[in-house]
Amino acid sequence: MKVWHGYGTEHSMNLKMIGHFVDADEAREAVEAIATLTAAAEAERSAGRLEYGEPPRLFSEELLAAMSEVSIHSLGYADVEQFLYDTEIDVKGSRVVVQTDEIDVIAYIKVLLAKGAKVEMYSGHDHDTGVGGQ
Repeated sequence: MKVWHGYGTEHSMNLKMIGHFVDADEAREAVEAIATLTAAAEAERSAGRLEYGEPPRLFSEELLAAMSEVSIHSLGYADVEQFLYDTEIDVKGSRVVVQTDEIDVIAYIKVLLAKGAKVEMYSGHDHDTGVGGQ
């Protein structure tokens, strides 16, 4: 569970991101990378090396290995925590749809871009669908 620290929130972000890929294989590869990084973040939390709101000062060997495995080298210390947030991820053909109530999503953007996506983002509070009609 994430504990909110902030000035108060009237409602959630209801953010939707769509990564548009050349083909379904690239989309699946991006989702697999996110799954690998999410598992690594969960392992970091379980090992006591990652606490909500306190980014690690160094990447563990295990986390570095996970980032190398998926060829993602642009994550910063504060990005890793984002993989622990509640997020729904679906693959729809050559698109990866990421939905979350969080505003801190740069880790997901970095993965989608690194895997070759054109990324579209919008608030579900203000828009029914994005440019791609999703």
